[in-house]
Amino acid sequence: MLFERILFSAVLTALFLISTSPVYGQQVIVDDAVVTTERSFQLEGWYGEFESELIPAVSVTSWLEAGVAFLFDSQNNLALAGYALQAKSVNADFETEGQAFGLAVSVGFSDESVFEEFVVYVPYSKMVFNERAALHLNAGIATTDNGTEWKTAFIYGLRGDIALHDRFTLLAEAFAENDDLGFQAGSRIGILPGLLEMDVMYGRGFQSGMDFPGFTIGLAFTPGSVW
Repeated sequence: MLFERILFSAVLTALFLISTSPVYGQQVIVDDAVVTTERSFQLEGWYGEFESELIPAVSVTSWLEAGVAFLFDSQNNLALAGYALQAKSVNADFETEGQAFGLAVSVGFSDESVFEEFVVYVPYSKMVFNERAALHLNAGIATTDNGTEWKTAFIYGLRGDIALHDRFTLLAEAFAENDDLGFQAGSRIGILPGLLEMDVMYGRGFQSGMDFPGFTIGLAFTPGSVW
């Protein structure tokens, strides 16, 4: 399938490239206040029980990235479910300063290019425990067309990343939309540290019947500066 072929191509390409830049793409829900490598791009994608995504992004400047998220219905043979135009800016280099905050915006469309969602949130990231761990906070709003009316919800979450090894990091997060709470946890594996990483995650809602996001597995490919 197209989604799987693109991910496979990213892996093959990564075997021929060398980079020392950190990789920050993953299928976690709580975002970090980091943009992709300056003068470079990122390709991340994941397959999930309910929803899969492919997100190419490019560094516009050292503090701004822009990308497109393609959403696929995992329970309907990965049929295209929609896409979103995304942008994120940050006030500082998280790796250098040890903390940063930003602003992220996403404009979503159906597979027929009908505007149906607007999301804006502020991510904040801070290194802790002698830079062996990081905390990420998100807060914002999401306005969505549910087919009959537009509804606005407050979205927020907290994520912790704990590096046990240069190639292995534990991830855990709690997130919510209004009072609908959920969690997700798993690990990040540095296949080629600084270039290609894989996340394996599982999550669900706290309320009965809320199975999303379920099990997900994804890759993030981020080369060093290429222009």
